[in-house]
Amino acid sequence: MNIVLTGFMASGKTEISKKLAKLSGYKLVDTDALIVEEAKMSINDIFETMREAEFRRIEHVVICRVSEMDNTVISTGGGVVLNKENMMALRKNGIIVNLAPDFDVILQRLNNARSTRPLLKNSDVDDIRKRFNDRLPYYADCDLKIEVSNEFEPDHFAKEILTKLKLIQDE
Repeated sequence: MNIVLTGFMASGKTEISKKLAKLSGYKLVDTDALIVEEAKMSINDIFETMREAEFRRIEHVVICRVSEMDNTVISTGGGVVLNKENMMALRKNGIIVNLAPDFDVILQRLNNARSTRPLLKNSDVDDIRKRFNDRLPYYADCDLKIEVSNEFEPDHFAKEILTKLKLIQDE
């Protein structure tokens, strides 16, 4: 069984997945890192030179590959949920955990990340809010939803996930 983290950009997938892997002893894969490896260029460069459609094609290939793994924490990109086939593949051998911060938390975290996030380069707050709201129904299609805030460290959320999945005991 895999633990698959979904959520909007800046929801904490990368940091929480690292803690989850450490606490569970599972392997860790980050689909965005695998996409960079597959394309041999940064995500920004993929979006600039090949466009989003090619990024999504490569993402789907990577998702199909990682969904065959076992005992793995899979940290996905924010848009992976938009492709129903991605989610079907991930669900075959995985529990889908959605990290769900409030929009204000997202904005606070994204404040300094515009240059590293291709979908934010020419976006204002209203654009980001629209994208966030448009994706909420996709994120709701999960097995476990974790409310994420800035009040706690990633360790806290990793332990909460593992406790709810009955992979560790309550402390």
